[in-house]
Amino acid sequence: MFTDDLINKVRRIYSAIDAVEENDLAKFTPKMANSGKQITISLDFSDGLDNEQLSNIAYSLIHNIANLKNPLKKWAANNAKDKNQVDIAFNNSEALKIIQDLSNNDKHGYPPRDAGLSGKAPKLNNIERFMQLSTGTEANSSVGVAIPLFAAQQKPQITTTGSGTAKVVITGTIIDKDGKPIGDLHTTALDAIKAWDSVLINYNIKI
Repeated sequence: MFTDDLINKVRRIYSAIDAVEENDLAKFTPKMANSGKQITISLDFSDGLDNEQLSNIAYSLIHNIANLKNPLKKWAANNAKDKNQVDIAFNNSEALKIIQDLSNNDKHGYPPRDAGLSGKAPKLNNIERFMQLSTGTEANSSVGVAIPLFAAQQKPQITTTGSGTAKVVITGTIIDKDGKPIGDLHTTALDAIKAWDSVLINYNIKI
């Protein structure tokens, strides 16, 4: 029973990640305006989502990641595992502490007491949805986007080599108590999930 509940919570995290990422760029249709002198092409990646809807999706990811700590410790206690591994993973992950602070801020208000668990009093600003292009870490990788002007269906055409990727993500800028950027939500969330994944692997929990 405890294992089923835990696996369900982990799957909710993966579902929340799916909600902030879109890999099918063909879903986004460019808008073209012809003034007679010039052609202007624009792409709106919001897909009709307003600021509040984008914020809800972003905070669903934040809360799902943050809310895994206690269930993990409870599962460990009920399955003869060392629950201290959860605290060790959390304390060694700056990303997890920042995500936890963002979750606490949303629930209890800002600023956090004593600058939060991260000591940075992080705050999430400028939540938006945009295209993210990355060559990845593999040598000689590339990614490119082209929009055919005269094709019947003007959809973005993606070309990648190696570890290159192109996707649309919902993210935001994370700033510290002094207003200085310390990261973006999408990258921080992925790093936090990796930290929890390491605990799941150590516990031999297969999703």
